[in-house]
Amino acid sequence: MAAIAEKHLSAAAHSHIATLLAEGHDTDLPSIANWADDVRAAAGGRGPLRDDPEARAFNDKFPTNALWHFVDLPLGTKDYHEVTRFASVNDVTHAIKRCVAALETAENRPDDFTKPQALRLLVHFVGDIHQPLHCGTGFYDLSNLSHPVLLTDPRQCVGKPNDRGGNDLFFGSKSNQELHALWDEALVFAIRNSADFHSLADWLESTQSVSPTMGDYHTWPEQWAIDSVQEAQEAYRNIRFNSATIDGPRLRISVQLPSDYTEMNQLIAAQQLTKAGVRLAQLLNAIQWR
Repeated sequence: MAAIAEKHLSAAAHSHIATLLAEGHDTDLPSIANWADDVRAAAGGRGPLRDDPEARAFNDKFPTNALWHFVDLPLGTKDYHEVTRFASVNDVTHAIKRCVAALETAENRPDDFTKPQALRLLVHFVGDIHQPLHCGTGFYDLSNLSHPVLLTDPRQCVGKPNDRGGNDLFFGSKSNQELHALWDEALVFAIRNSADFHSLADWLESTQSVSPTMGDYHTWPEQWAIDSVQEAQEAYRNIRFNSATIDGPRLRISVQLPSDYTEMNQLIAAQQLTKAGVRLAQLLNAIQWR
């Protein structure tokens, strides 16, 4: 939550951020929080940036940027360095590190994104990495499509199909009735029954507490990813996996959620949003700006 992060910035970080916002013709952190999603949509001719020259150039230069929003780790992951086979240079942990490196480099590199772009991406990706289903995903034994079996042990997940962070888990017939969308949108709205992010940020700050991330800030993305995987375990708890279908490369698993699923997971969603805001500020304050 960029609105939370803005309240916790140091004077030095605030000054550097103000300079980059002005350079990118942006106003504040909330105003740039969705830029990464809008750029991704523009690649498919959708969204507010579909005709934007900067977005077009960015997608031409970085055609894999859609992969930067997530990392698909098994639900039983306990240590990031034990599951590097599931990681990629294009996943969200590496994307955050790349943004930090760009902001800590004295000059813009012609082969990388600009500093204003790095800030926009960083704000978004720190939010993404705290959404549990952007890090934890279900892997499956599909030897019997009428009875898909969820696998959580990383050793059993190698080479197995996964549900792409819940994107392939459907609890209804509508296209938006899938688990990932529920966590991206419906659960966030349900916290306060409102889409007003400023009032939500105020409420989260008054009700939630976050412990600071410890250690070298260059290793924080891995820590945050593992924290999110642990929360994703709760997101998958008590889900009934009914049947699976495979259509080419696409997997679709029909599931039944517990009747109290939204109520039981609202607190996790609230905690993760608060963590994202506070930890974003912590990272922006720690960066050695150049």
